[in-house]
Amino acid sequence: MAKREKLESPFNIHAPDYAEVKVLKNVPNFDLELEFTETYRQNIAEHVAVREARCLQVLMPKVFQPIQLGDVFAGRTIYRQIGFGLENATGGSGFYCYPDNLRTEIENSDVDAETQARLEAALDFWAAEETIEGKLMALLPEDVKLNTSNEIANMGGRLAGAMMDYEKLIRLGLPGLRAEVEQAQARGGDFDLYTGMLLALDLLMDTCTRYATQARELAATMQDETQELNLLQMAETLENITQSPPQNLREGIQLYWLYSLIAGVVNYGRMDIALGDLLANDLDFGILTEESALNLLVAFWQAIADRHIFFNGRVIIGGKGRPSEANADRFALLAMEATRLVIETEPQLTLRFYKGQNPALMAKALDVIAEGRTYPMLYNDDVNIPAVASSFGVDEMEATNYVPYGCGEYGLDHRGFGSPNCGFSLLKALEVTLNNGRDMLTNEELGLALGEFSSFETFDDLFAAYQKQIEHHLYHLAQRHALEYQAEHESAAFLYVSMLYDDCIATGSSLVNRGPAYTGGIVETFGMVNTADSLAAIKKLVYDDQVLTLDQMLATLRADFATYETEHRLVKAVPKYGNDEDYVDELMQAVSEHVAVACRALGERVGLDYFLVVNINNFANVAFGQVTAASADGRRAGSPYANGNTPTAGNDTKGVTAFLNSIVKPNPSVHAGYVHNMKFSKQMFTQERVKLEALLNTYFAKGGTQAMITVVSRDDLENALKEPEKYRNLIVRVGGFSARFVELNLEVQIDIINRTLIE
Repeated sequence: MAKREKLESPFNIHAPDYAEVKVLKNVPNFDLELEFTETYRQNIAEHVAVREARCLQVLMPKVFQPIQLGDVFAGRTIYRQIGFGLENATGGSGFYCYPDNLRTEIENSDVDAETQARLEAALDFWAAEETIEGKLMALLPEDVKLNTSNEIANMGGRLAGAMMDYEKLIRLGLPGLRAEVEQAQARGGDFDLYTGMLLALDLLMDTCTRYATQARELAATMQDETQELNLLQMAETLENITQSPPQNLREGIQLYWLYSLIAGVVNYGRMDIALGDLLANDLDFGILTEESALNLLVAFWQAIADRHIFFNGRVIIGGKGRPSEANADRFALLAMEATRLVIETEPQLTLRFYKGQNPALMAKALDVIAEGRTYPMLYNDDVNIPAVASSFGVDEMEATNYVPYGCGEYGLDHRGFGSPNCGFSLLKALEVTLNNGRDMLTNEELGLALGEFSSFETFDDLFAAYQKQIEHHLYHLAQRHALEYQAEHESAAFLYVSMLYDDCIATGSSLVNRGPAYTGGIVETFGMVNTADSLAAIKKLVYDDQVLTLDQMLATLRADFATYETEHRLVKAVPKYGNDEDYVDELMQAVSEHVAVACRALGERVGLDYFLVVNINNFANVAFGQVTAASADGRRAGSPYANGNTPTAGNDTKGVTAFLNSIVKPNPSVHAGYVHNMKFSKQMFTQERVKLEALLNTYFAKGGTQAMITVVSRDDLENALKEPEKYRNLIVRVGGFSARFVELNLEVQIDIINRTLIE
């Protein structure tokens, strides 16, 4: 068979497709790239924190873009081909360089020969100076490289999931944060780390001042009195937050926003805790009306949406552990109204709820979802808090700090950091196990050779071999995660995030040097449902009923069911996950429990505080599916995997109760989050609201951890395929994130259309 190109990482660390690093045409000059490179070169021997701060002083004035008319809050960013960031969508992880993109920009420009030569020298420098990924590659043993860069386990080097302590930021403000760093530096510890932090705070204050000056200059040119007033308010707000903690909601949002941008984080934490008191004070003392407060949130929501983070943009409201719950509730209700008004895919508003919480929050959430918004997503604290306590190994008080971020994985808000930067295909691992360690599509060696399929005399023999295959690749991923922190620590300090993570300032340790209270790792698993369905088909047809021999089953899969129509009908007729059938649901529980428990056990072994799996979805179910052979659940080669913890589209045929009964069965206390997507008809939300609420209440009472809901009609989806221009605002849940239906590729659109509609 022909050798296939290796799988491009679905999370891809450098993929400009998912980042704001885009090729710009007619770049006027390349001063930034040249000055940034020279600054790095001059500070190469400095402490990583000081070097980072000095490079940021060059970078950020160019990353931050001018105020646009209509902006209520200052802060827009564009990233260039050389720079420093935290996540993909903020340039890259640590110091980065995209040579191909930069060369394209050079070709599209009219730079002189001397500048072009200097740029080539800069590119040569970055090629020699190892980035985080380069440092990581140098640290990795060959077996770890081999077993974490293939179609089963694929990992790169990125930092994801940072959730900062925004309540602390708002409470202390920039002056208070500076005082805390200065006090820590005076006590001793890593003097250079604290110096870097102070330089970073200087830079943020300078950014506020530059924006304030720009706002006043722009206001002086305005003929419209309203625009002038808005700009003057913006300038005053920016000046105030350099002098004291925010005193009102406008100041709180502005500081929240600018700090998020300069830190490079893409999720926004428990916003009602951080901003609820400011909102309540403004309303109670007549500083704002409900309408004017809502207008501020709408402007904030639009700023977040305009950032185009895509998979992230989480804002958390509700839930246990909010000190001023009444004030937080007022913010949460206003936030949901802003989500109703701003028809965008971000922010990903997320409502945590529990028995005894103000019922107005859930009522408002269902009202907003009913209008076709896919937010807020609903997370059940009564199940999730004890589950997080168990899986992360913390007490329930600590677990109240859980936050869903990104595509649905859980973290501990400003307490735990663990990048979910790898993908793991359970279905590909099963394929390789059935084919004695080889890829069925290419015949390349891909995993452990544990024997021919025909050598597994019992189903237990097969399942034991599959488990061994899983554990082999998980162990290498755990090793790689641990070494990744070492590479990151050698490269950067991530100063802004470190200052808002518990224990970093107190211990004088950065985000990536065991500064946070908990340092861990997250493995994104894919194909779990397909694996369970496939194992059920093999167990029933080959071992229990002996309708097919092992060789017949293997030949059927290798042929992608071509000329095996009878066998295809047989495998599709076997009970499937999503129908409350114990035969297959018990296998789903076994598959889930095994990979989760095996992964968690590896954390301590490699020196991490936690190491957990999630079963979520971005686009990786499509990417992994494209390189996976036919599977025994009836899925053809190259087809997408099922979406998160929900059944393969069309396989749940016994109604909504059976569907919900199945998805609550996997044990939530051993992992870091499973995604549950649900598609409801508009009629359920409008004409049968009592029935809908009873259905959701029963689901959550039986252990449902969360619900990600799309309210849509099949006709709307099908019509959007024919006339996309008329359905621009049709937003759907894809996996752990939302997207405009018309912007998805056809394969994903069809998968969404085929998902069962609850009506």
